Amino acid sequence: MPDVDRQKKSGARRLKIGSRLFYPGHGVVSVLGLEERAFGEAPQCFYVFGMSAGERLLLPVGNVHKAGVRELVSAAKARRLLRHVATAPTPAAERSPKDRAAGYADGLRSGCPDRYTETLRELLFRARAKSLSASDKRTLEVARGYFVSEIGAALAKPASEIQAALQGDGAKGREHES
Repeated sequence: MPDVDRQKKSGARRLKIGSRLFYPGHGVVSVLGLEERAFGEAPQCFYVFGMSAGERLLLPVGNVHKAGVRELVSAAKARRLLRHVATAPTPAAERSPKDRAAGYADGLRSGCPDRYTETLRELLFRARAKSLSASDKRTLEVARGYFVSEIGAALAKPASEIQAALQGDGAKGREHES
């Protein structure tokens, strides 16, 4: 049995088993439980997260905040993000491909829903205007995965419905506000 007293002493935030969270770099995960593993001299307590493909992730209890694990967005925020991604981005000064890629990577790494949604929005708009590079296509798929999984979980809707909202000219995004 994991040493929950050690968790309390470390000041780590306690996560509820069964809850769904956003883990930057992985997307939406479920808290499956706690596990204690021995590394070196002292055992360490880990949260066990489950991912959609059945994979499991272990994260030391004391590193939850540092890893950027956070609650899912609220349903109201999810609806706002769904409307926002359907709008065309404001034209900005053209950035070099290298600067664009760095900005996209920062947006994804941050785990911030506003930032990865902005990355998705910009890439969807660019994909409609012209063909994306292989690197941008991969980034688009990661951003789409984060968006679809978190918005779907927050709105309790299937991924296919959120995915459908991303298709087309943006009007579909407004149809799925309920």
